Amino acid sequence: MFILLSALVCTVACGGGGFAASTKASATPSGTIAGTATNFLQTFSAGIAHASGNYGFTNENYLIEGAERIQQLGSKSIFVYLTPTFRSTYPDRKSASWPATDPTNVADLVQAAPYAHVLGLPFQTIVLTAYTFATHDQVAGFASSGREQAEENEFYNLAIYLFHHYEGTGKTFVLKNWEGDWIGLQGSRDASRNISDSMINDMRAWLSARQRGVTRARQDAGNPTTVNVFNAVEVNRVLDFAQNGLARVINTVVPAVASDMVTYSSYDSTLQGTDPGSMQAAMTLALNTIKQFAPDPLGLGDKRILISEFGLYENERQKETIWRTQTLLSTAKSAGLSGAFMWNVFDNECHENNGQPAPIDTAQGDPMRPSDGECRGLWAIRPDGSTSSVVSVLQKYW
Repeated sequence: MFILLSALVCTVACGGGGFAASTKASATPSGTIAGTATNFLQTFSAGIAHASGNYGFTNENYLIEGAERIQQLGSKSIFVYLTPTFRSTYPDRKSASWPATDPTNVADLVQAAPYAHVLGLPFQTIVLTAYTFATHDQVAGFASSGREQAEENEFYNLAIYLFHHYEGTGKTFVLKNWEGDWIGLQGSRDASRNISDSMINDMRAWLSARQRGVTRARQDAGNPTTVNVFNAVEVNRVLDFAQNGLARVINTVVPAVASDMVTYSSYDSTLQGTDPGSMQAAMTLALNTIKQFAPDPLGLGDKRILISEFGLYENERQKETIWRTQTLLSTAKSAGLSGAFMWNVFDNECHENNGQPAPIDTAQGDPMRPSDGECRGLWAIRPDGSTSSVVSVLQKYW
């Protein structure tokens, strides 16, 4: 699980009572699938994420190293970060691949050599947690900040570049925020709290600006049929609303924004239960809730929903890793979703002997490099170079 920029991860159920708690999605799509590359509607993407892992194996730029490792495993789908903190998320080590001067917007950043290399690899679905240089992750106060047009313009320029540069490739790009409910709760661990009315308004304004940028770019690009660029709102505490009626992004923000897609960081349901049946029940409740509240402006049907994160903590749940992965993927595919992405190719929740978090991308031979036993097990590739058994489950969906 990734901690974005200055955000704090809440590890317990958070929430409390009711701003627009019963706002539902329109039952009638307001768009069309005419401009959608058809391979997206016909496939289920089982992918792997890459961000801020605590170890690496080469002197290559870390973004490129992780992406190439995911490709070597056989996945046709990848999830990476596109944010102003690109240098710390993906260190250069000895390759000097990043530009000497920081870009000033995400459209320029996505054209930097490491991103151009990764997006040029034969991945068909590319999920990007994208944050602008105009706003970074400063969502609180956004509605009155005067930054809406700048946010919209950055997303427009990013999307129009992707539409034009990758036209004809059949690739699908999904642009999304980090886990929306943690943003809304502002790092709170108080399970009795709602997302506040002011944060709901800020998130609606922020996410709507991003959506306007992508919608305008799609129209100006002529609704291409050989590349997809979708904007998504990400939710991560769906069961807080479904089970307890708390104000969360799914019921207060998603219906108002009417984004192309909804992505779901799924730890709240996929770590529930003690067997496949009880886990599937929790997951199905969450997915049905998303379907209920998520508009469908492009007529994508259930493909408008994608599980952007699941993670199994192999070192802590050794007997659960395989059956939970099998249950998650089979449930997601049966529900008609567009895909599910495992966190992470290299574990980003390792620690040193003194208990402190391990640095990003420690080299082999570095005394600060974590051992397998010093990680939680959010990995496809372990620090010793071996491959997690969960990859064999993913491979059945490639």
